[in-house]
Parts: sequence; structure tokens; C-alpha cells
Amino acid sequence: MRKTMLVILFALAGMMAFSACDSENALSTDGFRDSLAFGTGFGGNGFSLTGESDTFEVATTSMLTFRMESSANFDGRFVRLYFNDITNKDFAACASADAHICLSQFPVSTPGTYVVDAYLVQTIIDIGKETFVASHTFTLE
Repeated sequence: MRKTMLVILFALAGMMAFSACDSENALSTDGFRDSLAFGTGFGGNGFSLTGESDTFEVATTSMLTFRMESSANFDGRFVRLYFNDITNKDFAACASADAHICLSQFPVSTPGTYVVDAYLVQTIIDIGKETFVASHTFTLE
């Protein structure tokens, strides 16, 4: 009896730990998933990337396109990308009330590996309340 209870407790603890681990795979009731990806252009339907990759040639790529999808709707919040925890870029054009996807571009010119963290940001008086959405790494060669 005692062994059975311990097995059940460990199984429940394991299920709870793994169910909350991976926000990258969080799925909303609408079917949207927290994710961030990079490519070289916009797809024909307006919601997809072309040239999606994790490695880009700086000699042939002057602009990178990103696609951030959130399991939560944007509720008027804008998108902020942090690059290597050093610099950030804001994308206010994505701040729609019922949006789940932001597709936009930014210029690139310096080779390197970039860890990019994506947030939804709600402006509250002059302060932004950030909600983490996803992280992704890309390299410019």
C-alpha cells in the first residue's frame, strides 16, 4: 500500500512538472502556439515566412523577417524583441486587440549568433509590462 502511494505521488509530481515546462509548445484554445521563427521574407498568405532558417548570409541578407505567434491574443500589446539581452526593437504595428501573430522585418548587418527573446508589452503610464512569449537563436555568417 505504501509503495503504491509513493508511485502515485511520483507519477503525479512528474506529470505536473512536465506539463508546465515547455511554453514553446503552449497551445491556446484557438490553436495558436507560442513560437518565434526567422526567415528572409513574407509568405503569400501574409501569415507565413519564406526562407525560414536559423542561419543567414550577411552578404545576401540585409533584412530579416520574423514571425512571432502567441497562444494568448495581443490585447493591444506590442511586440518587443531582445537581442542577446543587450539591445531591443519594438514593433508597435502588431498591437491589435485580437491578433495572435506578428510578422515584421528588421535590418541586419553584423555577423554573429543572436539569442532573441520575444515579449508582448503592455504600456502602463510610461512603463512597459512585459510577458515572455518565446525565444529563438539565429546566426548571421
